Order: sequence, then structure tokens, then C-alpha cells
Amino acid sequence: MNYKYNILFIFSFILMVASCEKDDDTTSIQVPENDRTEQQAIDNDSLIVYLNTHYYNSSLVNSLENPTMEDLIISELLDGETLPTNTSLLINDVQTMITTYLEVEYVYYILKIKQGDGEYSPNFTDAIRVSYNGFLSDGTVFAQSAFQQPIELTSTIQGWNRVFPQFNVSNSFTSNVDGTVSFEGSGMGAMFLPSGLSYFSTYKSGIPTYSNLMYKFELLQAESRDHDLDNIPSHMEISQSNDSDLLIDTDEDLFLNFLDSDDDGDGTATASEIKIDTYSDMTLEGLQTILDAVELMSNQFISPISTLPDGTFTANIITLVDDNGNGIPNYLDVTESDTIE
Repeated sequence: MNYKYNILFIFSFILMVASCEKDDDTTSIQVPENDRTEQQAIDNDSLIVYLNTHYYNSSLVNSLENPTMEDLIISELLDGETLPTNTSLLINDVQTMITTYLEVEYVYYILKIKQGDGEYSPNFTDAIRVSYNGFLSDGTVFAQSAFQQPIELTSTIQGWNRVFPQFNVSNSFTSNVDGTVSFEGSGMGAMFLPSGLSYFSTYKSGIPTYSNLMYKFELLQAESRDHDLDNIPSHMEISQSNDSDLLIDTDEDLFLNFLDSDDDGDGTATASEIKIDTYSDMTLEGLQTILDAVELMSNQFISPISTLPDGTFTANIITLVDDNGNGIPNYLDVTESDTIE
């Protein structure tokens, strides 16, 4: 049975929470924008120079079962120096990625130390918990945070909501007696972003305008979101195939689908144009057994499992009804607006 769900934690509903620098509470300053295409060329040249002149402790960090940010050490290779043994130049190990944003093709780079042992990989519209360390090309640290409050990927810089979906979360966590939480098998690595996928022409405290940003990070947890509470997960209401057009507004009412309670603008709420069957059990194992016995059709999916106040575990099986058989589910079809009984 092919479905994924994550029950590591239930986020409180926050639509647009803080940016990825949670500890940056200073006022941003906007300056006149450079041409994005020209700036991207400049930024990429700078990133390539950085990746060619910096190395990391590859042998050590890649040998660890559960590497952390602190284990990853990036150092500059100065003129005349020889690359130390058991290290690698970043340029030799990073993955080169390309994405389109604001009609500009951007290149960014990922150093993947550990994929992550959890089954779940976050989507563009998910909320995540992450530990990170942000720094500039000269090594200046502008932000750092350990395990913290959830961050909405829809409200972060563009680089974050493209990088984190390429990692998996941890596979387990332990609550310690001192109140801390330890995670096992977290996704871990580093990202190297051009200014166009970060703050671009906006000046922030510690981050000059048009700065390329680097982050070391550990992806701890993630959860699918349903921002408009229409029972369609937000990640199903954006483009799944083309990250240059992630955000969709079917009825062109200026409310993106994942924020629109009536996606097709036909006057009937999305939640009334789908079929919802709820399953519950007092134990997680019992609910999983129930869900495993259900043979999903192509127009059905299982919502994330949640826990009710009385401790009951519950999940919904959502059916995307298509009454007129035209291949467009009711909630996206303005010609079919009957309420599902």
C-alpha cells in the first residue's frame, strides 16, 4: 500500500510564521533591485569560486552514522596550501541544482551528508523543525538555531523550500529527563544559495544586500499542512512537476488554492465537494492495521494521522469525487458543484 504519513508531532496552526532566521528581529531595508538574470550570473561565479576554494572533513563526517552540524567543518584552502588528507573540495561533492523563480533560472548547490532515515520527505508547503547554522562566504555567522518552533516553508526564503524537500526527516526521537529532545537519523547537509533564492536586494542585520547564503543543517521533523482546512493537503494544491510554477490559483481570485476554501470558485466549499471517511482507534497499531486493510483507489489518499484530546488516533480517507466523469474532480470543476452527501 503506497502512502506516507507522519505522526512525529502536531503543529499548532500558524499560517505565516517567522522567516528561516527566527532570531533576526531587526528591520529589513530594501534597496533598488539589480537585474535578476545579471545578478544570478554574478552570484553563481562567486559560489563556484567559494566551492573551489573551500573543503570539508569528508572522511570523518561521512563515516558517522548520525552526523550533526558540529561534525561538518568547512575550511578555506588558502593560496599555496595543499588539500589536507581525508578532506574533499566542496566543488567535487556538491550536487548542482537548477530551479526557476520569477522567470529566472537559478543555480544552487547541495552537500548531502545524510539523506535522513525517516520515511517522510517534506513538501514545499509543509512545516519543518530544523537545526541550522547560517553563514556568509567569508565565514561570518548570521544565524544559528537548535531544535525550535516549527517553520512554515511557504514563508521562508526560496532556497529553503527547494532544498529541504530533497532530504528525509529523522526516524525517531527521545525526550530526555533534562527536557531536551534527541533525534536519530536526521537528514543532514549544507546548502549554498545565490542571493536570488535568499534575500536578494533586501538588507538584513548581518546580511548585506545581494549576499550568497550558506547553511549547515539537520532536518528533524516535518508535517503536511492543510492551510485552508479544506481536507486537501496543501502540497496537493500546488504544482507537483514544475517548481517554476509551484503556486496555483484555479479560479484566479487572487487566493492560491492552498489558501482558498473554494478552489474552483463555484460557490461550494472544497470540503463539501470531496468525500471524507474517518477511521479511529485507541492505539496507533490498531489504526495502522485498519488503514493497511483499505485498498485505495487512484482518486483516494490518506490524511496524516492525528491524535484527539482523549488519546484516540484518527485519520481520514479522502475521495476526490468526479461526478461528471470529465477527469476533473468536483472541487476543481466549476461545472460540477453538487455537495457530497
